[in-house]
Amino acid sequence: GRGYEQWAKIHNLKQAAKTLSVYQEYGFSSPEELDAALTAAYAEFDTLSEELKKLEHTISGKKELLRQVLAYAKTKPVREGLKKIKSEKARAAYRERNESDFIIADAAARYFKARGITKLPSRKKLQTGLEQLIAQYNERYNVYREKKERVKELQTVKRNIDQMLRRNEPQRGRRQDLDR
Repeated sequence: GRGYEQWAKIHNLKQAAKTLSVYQEYGFSSPEELDAALTAAYAEFDTLSEELKKLEHTISGKKELLRQVLAYAKTKPVREGLKKIKSEKARAAYRERNESDFIIADAAARYFKARGITKLPSRKKLQTGLEQLIAQYNERYNVYREKKERVKELQTVKRNIDQMLRRNEPQRGRRQDLDR
């Protein structure tokens, strides 16, 4: 209806004004400059995204290592208890009673061996390193969000500018419909 048409006209004018304001705010003088800025912003965003993925991978690896170190340390009293037992029959009975702890310890030992870890890192150092990585990730993620917003804003401006430039061209489809 007419009310919707009026609202759409006003909305489109507001969007055009907002677009031109942002366009001038960034200091663009041509659509080509806008395209170049959008390409550069997207490249920065993409690079930052790759960095975040690498950090996530590193963090998950550190978390897994810390989990294995903690599991191995938790089973130390049981493993030490086995060393104290001399008789083979008593050793077998002890191992059977504490089978779950030995399975956990063996899994952790396989994990360390697969990664070539001969000396276990300290839990405090691992925890400190993990906290530093997480802090670095959070900082990078904040920058990532800013870059993402900038790319989104530039894409919107580009789309609106393209629409405004096309509006100045004759609208062929509508004219043809009216002529028929």
